[in-house]
Amino acid sequence: MRMCTGFWFGMGAGLVAGATAGMLMPYGKDPMKTQVGRSIHKLGVAVDHAVDSIVSEMR
Repeated sequence: MRMCTGFWFGMGAGLVAGATAGMLMPYGKDPMKTQVGRSIHKLGVAVDHAVDSIVSEMR
């Protein structure tokens, strides 16, 4: 259980750091909606890989 707590704490800290960095970066030519969509997609892919890795280690 302790390992899971560390994982979720790390995921939360990463999300906060990513959101902060995203707010500080200047916006390019892409509209906000497109940038947010890409960010959400990248986050989803990263979470999928992390969960797959954890599940494979638990086996």
